[in-house]
Amino acid sequence: MAFESSLDASDWSYSGEGNLKIVFSYTGADLKLTGWLLRLDKANNQNSLPEQHKRHENSIFSTHVIGSLIGSSYILPQKFVPVTPAFLTQLDQHSLAVRPAHRTHVHIDLAQQIGVLMPNMLKPGDESAVTVELKPKWGYLPTSSHICAANEVKRRVCRYCMHQYLKHQGRGSDFCPLDMFSTSQDRIVRALDCLVQSPQNNLRVFVDGKIIDPLDTCKVPQWSSLKDVLAQILLHEQFLVKLKQLQKSLDSLDIEGLYPLYQQAVASGELAESEPTIEDWLQAVKQFQSQTAPPTSKQLVLQFLLSTVLKDISVLIMIKRWPDHYTPGQLPEYRIAIVDTEPKKLSKMPKYLERYQSIVSTYLQHNPDSSSQKECYE
Repeated sequence: MAFESSLDASDWSYSGEGNLKIVFSYTGADLKLTGWLLRLDKANNQNSLPEQHKRHENSIFSTHVIGSLIGSSYILPQKFVPVTPAFLTQLDQHSLAVRPAHRTHVHIDLAQQIGVLMPNMLKPGDESAVTVELKPKWGYLPTSSHICAANEVKRRVCRYCMHQYLKHQGRGSDFCPLDMFSTSQDRIVRALDCLVQSPQNNLRVFVDGKIIDPLDTCKVPQWSSLKDVLAQILLHEQFLVKLKQLQKSLDSLDIEGLYPLYQQAVASGELAESEPTIEDWLQAVKQFQSQTAPPTSKQLVLQFLLSTVLKDISVLIMIKRWPDHYTPGQLPEYRIAIVDTEPKKLSKMPKYLERYQSIVSTYLQHNPDSSSQKECYE
């Protein structure tokens, strides 16, 4: 859906960013824009499709592909708005002072002509809200029979925990996603406590649209209350339980079992060298949900890529009107939505194999003896 309006950079404030996208909240007086976020590409976010077509396809993918898997109620509606180089340059300059230092080397892509508007889950209009952004990652241990003996550790140690050795030489977070994906409130709270001590890019907390340090005792809400409410919401909603089931069932072979099928499908022409079309994705979801016939190699590769999307989403939990006096066990009004749902590239299949092999080999270099290896459990 297109949105016609002229944008003034002074009406937008920096809200956050990831590797590929940067987000701004509307703070001006135009009621048509009140309560909306503007999501923009960062430079070097390469895509071969014409921009307008890319935006449209990504919107369809989020709504009709990912939404049909996880539930359409978790997908935020999108509107497209034209943006100019002058507007983007002003936003880029104004945001430099408030962006994290490790992010400022990548600027806003000044060549883009279309921005994406989404409902503001950080500050919905004039209402007060506490919003937590979680990146829960992989929720399971692979059990595929295709995992070779040299990589058996994958069955015992989750990918995130092993990845800490490649990213941080083992000095990273104590967070284990399997705790977050569990059905135990104590384990979910433990996962949240580990995240708040070392959030990396997996946890951010906003109060009325402004990012805060959740351990700051001068801030409301207190972390001791907020973590309990989050755990209760996750248990009540069962969102992560469903997410885990989808991640696992869509990636049943593991990359080790899938990659030879990918190579064969490319060699035979079953998989084209071009990226999958929206029709390919829609058909893949339909086949996965109906399971009326044994999956082809192409189907299994597309399912793997869908699982990869679901392993990398961000989950927004917005709690409206945080109570002055928190009552344990009483759920507040809340909403859950997901973002970062763009399709993963078929051309990156070799990199997915290479990355996982690097994660495993680095972990084993640091922990060659099984007695020293961590044991994660679902």
